[in-house]
Amino acid sequence: MFFLKVLDKDALKKCNVTFKDKDYDNGNLTQPLSKHYKVKQNEQTSAVPEDIKKYLVNLLYNNAFIDSVYCPNRVSVNFYNKYEEGDYYDTHVDSFKATPKSNNVFFDYGFSISLTSDYEGGEFLLHTDVGPISHKLLAGEIAVFPIIYPHGVQKVTSGTRRNIIGWFSSNVTYEQSFILKNLYEVNIGLMQKDQELFVKSTLVQMYLKKLWGK
Repeated sequence: MFFLKVLDKDALKKCNVTFKDKDYDNGNLTQPLSKHYKVKQNEQTSAVPEDIKKYLVNLLYNNAFIDSVYCPNRVSVNFYNKYEEGDYYDTHVDSFKATPKSNNVFFDYGFSISLTSDYEGGEFLLHTDVGPISHKLLAGEIAVFPIIYPHGVQKVTSGTRRNIIGWFSSNVTYEQSFILKNLYEVNIGLMQKDQELFVKSTLVQMYLKKLWGK
């Protein structure tokens, strides 16, 4: 999992669409477990405006870190969600299969792009092999996480937490992604210190990304 600022001031203004109350649905509609017990309390839209969806898809495909480490081959920007005071999302696991399920497309990563900072509580919580990771997303920041990990949103204690939610798939395994992430960080370190090694290391990373990302 990683956190990264992906939206600047202008991009935030573009993506921060104002919705009317009637445009929001009960968030439980996308959580089948809610039929058996109350998993979450929030609201979400049924879709994202097409121009914003295209903008974000291009943004994520062209982000240097996401492209170098995750090699996405399908990005899906799905909806806005809103958490107000008292709202939450208990620990859960996302569906691996995209809708419509008849297409047989599977996702590997989820992402959440924050549009607001002026809220308290509402930390994104990810349960990993080494324990839980909790982080408050700030406006313009994205969380990318493997959907094999249970995750949730802690209760908002004040303000309004608004995010854009989506998923993407990749041909790169989690182990390969780990190697690509390390190579990316090595390249960043070499960039200013050893130009010759930086070029060679980048070549290795680009080749592995091509080989594994097909």
